Amino acid sequence: MADVSAHSKPDHEENPLERQRELMELLSQETRHSIIQTLLGHPELLASADEINHFIPSKSKKTVEEQLDVLVEADVLGIYEFPPNKEKRGLPWKFYGFTEYGVGILGDFNYLKGVPMTRAVHQKTRKPEKIERHETAPRPPLPESVQTAFRLDEE
Repeated sequence: MADVSAHSKPDHEENPLERQRELMELLSQETRHSIIQTLLGHPELLASADEINHFIPSKSKKTVEEQLDVLVEADVLGIYEFPPNKEKRGLPWKFYGFTEYGVGILGDFNYLKGVPMTRAVHQKTRKPEKIERHETAPRPPLPESVQTAFRLDEE
């Protein structure tokens, strides 16, 4: 088993197996799992709430937002803002993406191996004009360590 304790918050000691169980529960809840898959498939690894909702049609917007909040609170996801888009109508300025901590956890649980498949699914999914506009909107850069984990610079 991968050592997930290396990614746990340093301010509290706990049983590594209990921490691994908690992380497994965090990642495997249906809506959170779908959010993670959606972000793994996104060409920029940063998606607006509208984009995420488009890829999870079986859940209400409120449910998706609640689970996004859980993933942000757990530091698996971060909120990345791009203020210049605030001035442009129809463009998102707030995006969700993985944190360095989140990438570590995804690596430990072998989520990163599925990136080629999730990207192919994302690419083949029909998107309305609004979602395509969101997908191609300017966005902030991800932290260097996150970019490196996904080898974005090699694609």
